[in-house]
Amino acid sequence: MSTPTTHRPPIAHAPGGEAAAVATTMRRVGGVAQLLFSRQDPERANAMALELARASASSSGLDDPVRAWDSPLQVDRGLGRARRVQRLVNSPVWQSNPSPLRNGKAPNESTADYLFATVMNLKHRLPLSDAAHVFRLWYLATRAVTPPDNATRLFGDLRTLAEHEQLAAGERVLHTMGIAAAHGPSSRPRLPLQRSEALPANP
Repeated sequence: MSTPTTHRPPIAHAPGGEAAAVATTMRRVGGVAQLLFSRQDPERANAMALELARASASSSGLDDPVRAWDSPLQVDRGLGRARRVQRLVNSPVWQSNPSPLRNGKAPNESTADYLFATVMNLKHRLPLSDAAHVFRLWYLATRAVTPPDNATRLFGDLRTLAEHEQLAAGERVLHTMGIAAAHGPSSRPRLPLQRSEALPANP
């Protein structure tokens, strides 16, 4: 796998103000994921996800953020839109004018794209919160042609399901695992789960 040409320091070595901002963004991911999965306010979830994508992009520090993804995800045919959105939200032009980019997509789908870009921006800065980890696996299970093993172990193959069924699957896992939206960065495993419900490790 090729390596990024630039690299920002891990969160532990980032300046105090930046570290706090990144940690706050991570905590908010869980709340937006829950709002997305609940389908209660798609427009609000979309606006919040767009805001998080903008906030996280300023901390990525990568010329091409997709180059920091695991190699199989960089070429997976089902993640073409995810890669385009990842590059877009990290571009200076979009950063200066972060307008919604629906391109005919439903609000829920755009929300998921923005939120995935946020999680991938944060993934190499600090440990993912449990909610962010679950969301990342859910996104891959709904879109990747070859999802990672930990995504299929947790969700199975969600690509053939209707959107409302996919969202319900994400909401059900968050509820079953008792993951609160306020959970921030944490080490896994730490959830009070039965062995059969353990959260797959974040590779």
